[in-house]
Amino acid sequence: MNGTEQQPNHTQQTHDPQRQYIILGVVAVIVLACIGSFTYLAGNTVNGIGGIFIDPTNTPLPPPVVNIQNIQSQSKLVTVEYSTVTEIYSEQEGEGWLNDFLGNKESILMLVYGDVDAGFDLSKLKEEDLWTEGNKARLVLPAPELLNTEIDFDRTHVVYYDNSLILEGNNPNFQGEALNQSQKAIEQAALQEGILERANEYGKLYYENFLFSLGFTDVEVVIDAQIIGE
Repeated sequence: MNGTEQQPNHTQQTHDPQRQYIILGVVAVIVLACIGSFTYLAGNTVNGIGGIFIDPTNTPLPPPVVNIQNIQSQSKLVTVEYSTVTEIYSEQEGEGWLNDFLGNKESILMLVYGDVDAGFDLSKLKEEDLWTEGNKARLVLPAPELLNTEIDFDRTHVVYYDNSLILEGNNPNFQGEALNQSQKAIEQAALQEGILERANEYGKLYYENFLFSLGFTDVEVVIDAQIIGE
């Protein structure tokens, strides 16, 4: 048996862990460097340095579009509906000296209900009444007017009727003639209540909102200088 024993190599076992740490450290540095380089290149590519992508920019929207035909297509714009009731009194004297002497006559009192619509006749608009530039718009509306008057025959009724004529029958057209007066009376009542002024106010508000809805941001709506109700 050989008396010389082989001693373990403590130096080699001691240095192996240190070498592993060194190798791991170098690998970690390389990996971090690669990650940093990739991030840098990716950022430059998005920013346009690579010539592939460009930063997104806000594309300006085209200006809003409206023309006079769009507005005229509404024909007549009713902005106020007014319901009223008025008394209509009518009388006619009879013929002949006896009726004249006695003061005989045919008379009627009616309670007439009706509806009046006021607004704008847009067929009167002209090309120069609408001006636009970019996001700005200016519209000149015609003067408001009474557009329609209707008598409510279901509620209209005779309150009083008298015929004291001698030797004369009832005039079959008498009530119809009284109704003809009622249309003007209803319209006059609506005018006295300020129907055109309200139509003017609501018309301006309507078209301001209309133009804003199209995308205009600077809007002006004015009414023709014609005196309202003239």
